[in-house]
Amino acid sequence: MAETENKDTQIDVVTQAQQRIQKKRKRRSRLFNPLLWLCVILPTFSASIYFGGIASDQYISESSFVVRSPSGSSSGMGGLGVLFQGLGGMSRAQDDNYTVQEYMRSRTALDALIAEKMPVRSFYEQKGDVFSRFNGFGWENSHEAFYQYYRQKVGISFDAVSGIATLRVRAFDPKEANQINQALLQKGETLINQLNQRARSDTIAFAQENVKQAEEQVKQIADKLMTYRIQHGIFDLKEQSSAQLSLVSKLQDELIVIQTQLDQVRAITPDNPQISGLETREKSLRAEIKKQSDLIAGRNNASMASRAAEYQRLMLENELAEKQMAAAMTSLESAKAEADRQQLYLEVVALPNVPDMAQEPKRLYNTLATFVIGLMLYGVLSLLLASVREHKN
Repeated sequence: MAETENKDTQIDVVTQAQQRIQKKRKRRSRLFNPLLWLCVILPTFSASIYFGGIASDQYISESSFVVRSPSGSSSGMGGLGVLFQGLGGMSRAQDDNYTVQEYMRSRTALDALIAEKMPVRSFYEQKGDVFSRFNGFGWENSHEAFYQYYRQKVGISFDAVSGIATLRVRAFDPKEANQINQALLQKGETLINQLNQRARSDTIAFAQENVKQAEEQVKQIADKLMTYRIQHGIFDLKEQSSAQLSLVSKLQDELIVIQTQLDQVRAITPDNPQISGLETREKSLRAEIKKQSDLIAGRNNASMASRAAEYQRLMLENELAEKQMAAAMTSLESAKAEADRQQLYLEVVALPNVPDMAQEPKRLYNTLATFVIGLMLYGVLSLLLASVREHKN
C-alpha cells in the first residue's frame, strides 16, 4: 500500500514538472514568434531608430494670399462710369485663384525658379537623410523624377468661404523653405500680371478691329454716295428739289401774268400785233413748266422723284455707318479706360515665415503609428493562420 502511494506521488511530481516545461516552451515560442517579430517588433524597432536618430528635420514655411478682381463689370459704360467703378470694391476671383495654385505646383514654375539660378534641386538633393532627400539611393536622377518629388514638398490649401489660399513649402533648411515660398508668390503675381496684360491686349485689339471695320464701311458708303451724286448731278436732294419747286412756282406766276395780259389784249384789240408775242411767250412758259415738272416728278429715270429712293437709301446707309463708327469709337475709349485698370490682384495676406522649429517628421506619432499598425496586422494574420490550422485538423 505504501509503495503504491509513493509511485502515485512520483507520477504527480513528474507530471507537474512536464507541465512547467511546456509552459516555459510556450512562453519562449510566444516570445520568439516569427510573425510577431516580423509584424510588430522589427518594424517598431526600425521606426524608433529611424525617427529617433536618422530622420532629418523638415521645416515648413507658410504664406497665404487671395486673388481679387474689381467688383462688377464696366462693359457698356462710358469713361465716367469706368472712373466711378474704379473707386468701387473688390470681389474674389475664385477661378483665377485655382489657376495660380495650379501654376505654383507646375513644371513651368519649377523651371522658372531654376532658370533664375535658384538651386532648388540642391536644396533637396544635398541635404536631408538618405530616405528623405531626393535621389538618396541614386536610382532616379531625371528632371521628371525631381518634379514629382518637388510636388510633394509644395502644398496649397484653399478656403472656399474666405477665398484665402495657404501655400506651404517643406525643406530641410528654414531659410531655403522661406526662399522658395517667396519666389513662388512672386511667380504667382507675375502670372496675374500676364493674364491682365493678355486681357488688356485682347480687349483693345477687338475694339480697334471694330473701329477699323466701321471706318471701312463709312468710306465705302461715302464713295458710293459721291459716285451717285456725280453721275446724277445731285448734291443735296432736298435743297435741289426746293429750288426746282421754287422755279416752277415762279414760272407759273409768270404764266398767269402772261395769260391775263393776253386775255386783256384780245378783249380790247383782237388784231393787236402783241398777241402773237404773248402767245409765243405763253407756249414757252408752258413748255418750261412741263420740263421742270418732269425733272421733279416725272416718270423718266432723270427725275428727282425716281432718283430719290436710291439717294435716300444711300443717305440712310451713310448715317447708320457713321453712328456705328461713333459707337465703335466709344467702345474703344471704354476699352482703353478698362485696360488702364488692373483686372486681377494677388494680395498677400500673410508673408512667408522663417520657421524656427521643425514641424516634420512627427517622430513619436510615427513610431506609435508603426507599432499600432503592426499589432493590427499581427492580429489579422494570427487569426488567418489559426483558421488555416483548424481547417487542416
